Amino acid sequence: MPTRDDEILDENLARLARTGPEYRGGLSNHGPMAAEALVRLGRAGEVEHWVDGYIQQLDEALNPSDRITSDTWREALGDRKRVADWTAYFAHELADEPWRDVLARWWPRLAPGVAAAATHGIIRTSHAARALDAAPSPERLRELAQALGYWAATYDELPGTPQASGTLAPAQAVRQLPRQATPPGSGLISAELRRRLDGDRQLGPAVDALRPPADVQASLLALGTEFAREFVVHGRAFPIGMLHAVTAPVAARSALELVPAQVARDTHDRLWQACAALVSVYSSGAAAEAMPDGEPLSLDDLADRAADTGDAHAIKLTEACLRLHAEHPDPVLLHAAARASELLA
Repeated sequence: MPTRDDEILDENLARLARTGPEYRGGLSNHGPMAAEALVRLGRAGEVEHWVDGYIQQLDEALNPSDRITSDTWREALGDRKRVADWTAYFAHELADEPWRDVLARWWPRLAPGVAAAATHGIIRTSHAARALDAAPSPERLRELAQALGYWAATYDELPGTPQASGTLAPAQAVRQLPRQATPPGSGLISAELRRRLDGDRQLGPAVDALRPPADVQASLLALGTEFAREFVVHGRAFPIGMLHAVTAPVAARSALELVPAQVARDTHDRLWQACAALVSVYSSGAAAEAMPDGEPLSLDDLADRAADTGDAHAIKLTEACLRLHAEHPDPVLLHAAARASELLA
């Protein structure tokens, strides 16, 4: 039987379903993801008020213009103008088949384009799938259609074919990533990654230097923790660009439990490449800071601070860090959550 928290999430997903996936010229709509994260943080009572404020800046949902079919989907992949067509396509798919079957079929098709919309495609899909698995509802099914539609419409492959095939442990591999000489520009993250990686010859070998994962879930946990460390040490100048290197692998870990095991390895390597690219670009020129040496804040204080910021990124990063910490306690994760609320308040 649905709990009151489930009802609150569904009520607000219904409100957010009337909004588009982007606003202000390409910024990703974080509403459904942050609402679900607030519930996970135990702050369901604050979701409605948060959505009241956030929804005011969003654009309305677009209307479909042309039908996508099982024969024509490839030509529509990565076409942002067809995001409403993609959402309609997935709504039809999800009406005809069990949602897990649809997710299992499309996850490996979309995984090579994990850099889509600065990784928001895979993050939103992962939040949607996790919520649907926890408490199935029409609102959550609709959100999965919108999330998959956004991932497909923004599908974006980074250069090269990543393959973790070296000898470095996650901590070593992250710390040896190349850092570009000049700071990034102020444009959209996806565009900045394409511009900065065009012709780059260093990132590919650095990505391949990571050792093959004996356990994908364990490797993504380790990478997420190391990227949280990078966020604390190098994230002050460009926190938004840096924090997606944490939220993307952590979100994907929950969804990988819901798709066939054989897609996990490719997802791992694609995520590692995308997150390595984010750190390589968005730590450029950043002065290193020492890790805080005091005791981290309590879990409740961190959740309160994230909610109090009203910032979707701080909410999502805090939820991701606390999720990892619950599985493998590390003060780095708590310091990263605190830093996000400090920088994004």
